[in-house]
Amino acid sequence: MSPNTKRRLLAVDPSLTCTGWAVFDVAKGRPTEFGVIKPPGPTTHLTLRYDWLQNEVVKVCTELGLGREDFVVCEGPAPLVKNPESSLRVERVRSIFEAVARLHGAKVLSRLNPRTVQTELLGLRGKQMKRADVKQLARLTALQVFPELAESGQKKLSQDIVDAILVGMLAVSKVQIHLKTGVSLELLFQSKNFGRNNRSWRVNG
Repeated sequence: MSPNTKRRLLAVDPSLTCTGWAVFDVAKGRPTEFGVIKPPGPTTHLTLRYDWLQNEVVKVCTELGLGREDFVVCEGPAPLVKNPESSLRVERVRSIFEAVARLHGAKVLSRLNPRTVQTELLGLRGKQMKRADVKQLARLTALQVFPELAESGQKKLSQDIVDAILVGMLAVSKVQIHLKTGVSLELLFQSKNFGRNNRSWRVNG
């Protein structure tokens, strides 16, 4: 790899309603681009919604120039699945992103459990907070670590993008350790203890 080649990481908060995504500069550990993908609503046949979504994912990955030096990570399913049918639909969204990323040559990383993100980045342990409170804390955290996000405007910085940014923050810290130490990505992404009392995602900030 050329010294001037930038490694990037595409973090995805998958949803069939509105998927948030964010691109990070791995060396700097900071987001450089972000956006959302909103497929047609439930009045459109489910197959057509997936077709539309896949076309948009291909378009995003192509416009980003995603390649073999880049990484892709999706937020995984929640530990407790209350709606199996909805969970399966989101799983298809993840699969589309991962398949398209592989076709572009990118390295698809293991998924990050949303509870892991909350624990390791937001410090949430014990009794689960109300969803609205978790979302507010997530937004405050993202804006505190990356104050430049505020310049994009609160309306443009949707919660879907905020969630993707948090996934990216945690994933980038693991990738940085991999690149600096040679520890395998598989080990870093499966470790339940990684990130406790760890603030490596601030190092290059």
